Amino acid sequence: MMWIVLIVGHAFSQDKGPVRFSLDVKPSSIEKGRKGEAVLVCEIGPEHHISAAASGLFQIKPQPLTGIRFDQPEYPEGEEEEFVGTVYRGRVEIPVPFVVGEDAAQGQQSLVLEVTVQACDEKTGICFAPETRNVAAVMTVLPGRERVSAADSPTEGIAGRLDRSLERGSWIAFLIVFLGGLLTSFTPCVYPMIPITLAVIGAQATGGKLRGFVLSLFYVLGIAVTFSTLGVIAAKTGGLFGSYAQHPVAVVLIAAIFLLMGLSMLGVFILQMPSALASKLQGKRRSGFIGAWLTGLVAGLIVSPCISPLLVVILTFVARTGSIVMGVGLLFTFSLGLGVLFIVIGTFSGVIKNLPRSGGWMELIERGFGTLLVILAIVFLRPVLPAFVYYGLWAVFLVLLGTFVGAFTPLDRESDRKRKIGKAVGVLAVVAGSFLLLVSMARMLNVGVASSMQVERVSDAEDMWLSSDEEGFRQARLTGRPVLMDFFAEWCSGCHELDEKTWPDGNVVKELDRFVRVKLDLTRVDERTQAIQQKYQIIGMPTVIIFDPAGTELGRFVGFKPPEEVVDILKQYD
Repeated sequence: MMWIVLIVGHAFSQDKGPVRFSLDVKPSSIEKGRKGEAVLVCEIGPEHHISAAASGLFQIKPQPLTGIRFDQPEYPEGEEEEFVGTVYRGRVEIPVPFVVGEDAAQGQQSLVLEVTVQACDEKTGICFAPETRNVAAVMTVLPGRERVSAADSPTEGIAGRLDRSLERGSWIAFLIVFLGGLLTSFTPCVYPMIPITLAVIGAQATGGKLRGFVLSLFYVLGIAVTFSTLGVIAAKTGGLFGSYAQHPVAVVLIAAIFLLMGLSMLGVFILQMPSALASKLQGKRRSGFIGAWLTGLVAGLIVSPCISPLLVVILTFVARTGSIVMGVGLLFTFSLGLGVLFIVIGTFSGVIKNLPRSGGWMELIERGFGTLLVILAIVFLRPVLPAFVYYGLWAVFLVLLGTFVGAFTPLDRESDRKRKIGKAVGVLAVVAGSFLLLVSMARMLNVGVASSMQVERVSDAEDMWLSSDEEGFRQARLTGRPVLMDFFAEWCSGCHELDEKTWPDGNVVKELDRFVRVKLDLTRVDERTQAIQQKYQIIGMPTVIIFDPAGTELGRFVGFKPPEEVVDILKQYD
């Protein structure tokens, strides 16, 4: 009994002393072959300091642990004090990097740091003798993920190459990220920013390519700042990247921006800056650059829902390592690749704006961009609208478009070819819009063929999937089948694409018969979804993970993939 009292009393006295220690392992669950950090946190009481590492009186020695290879502690610089030397005050964090080897034992492991510290009371001028304490934390070692080589997996692509480069610490990762950003700039969700770039930069470039180039750089810098900031926040807080921008309120707001700009380019009304503010900005030489940068910040918010497998790899790496510097560097590089297209467009936008408007071809281009923005506004609303409302919007758009291009304009013998073509296109648009309107009403009233087909598809999909991961693993243990787990959200457009195009495909269904299938809904942000997200390290959606019956992760893919690619992936897990 006396020994227990002494041990408890010693621990209590250490916790109440002038220096308190705690240990945080990042990440708390780590796979074999991965890197991590043991972060020692020193809380130094007021009017006290401790000798810094340079004095030799502050040392951290990791205790040996099978399979764990530690690097040197990364001591911060201290404060120089006359007659005292270098000291630490307040809160100090010292990371100790480590690598989990393949020979590490699986399960919970106790990581212990032996810390030698020497503290001084600045009020009394008394320095205490150096003391040594052990600080411990628990981490969970997971089995290493089985990876398929690029030669064996045609579906791995650029994201897999990036993942391997990050693991090796290769500089090639930055080149892959840049190329990935460049490829992302050609995806449909970036298209709305093309007319916006022309409108914002072209109006200020005054025909000069050099000024257009510099304005474009500021514009892309704004995008890069937004992407870097949002990406690091998402990774460090464990939030789902894209959820902020794909929340229904944000989706409606962005769609409204597209709609307003589209209607403005179609000549419905004119969007312009208030005259008082415009006159002030015109007197400032650099206002155009600042305006381009601010516009780029907003553009980054609009483009950010373009979540891609490449971005998920980057954000997973940042979340796993906790390296803010590396995360910002990678995301900034990705943004620069994304911005190449905007730099090219912006550089020549001033020249385009100053070309002669002969033949009305410039007006035709402007009307085309306006129509594109209105179309994208409707497409953007797809994840947050019921099907009958979504198709109803398309119906209204097609009828209005047909009317606008001349469906109801009478023709006479003197009508030229342009008017005849316009009337033909307009009539087709009105007919298509009327048909969609009937389909929308049938779905709303739950009558007709469209309604019955929809109910059949949804009911079949529900029978295929379980909604509990625990039940999924229970069935897997009973049957010996692997588990396929699909993480989705209602605001995730890629998730809807998987549900509508990939999972119902006949070849995919045949392969899925070999799996226990689970769907986990992460639409709402609450304690349950956050726990699931942390448990399975979900950064973006859709994410699909494959486990063996014992719960060991075998592989995963992120983002929408067409049926043929998913079939190739599933065949790897016999």
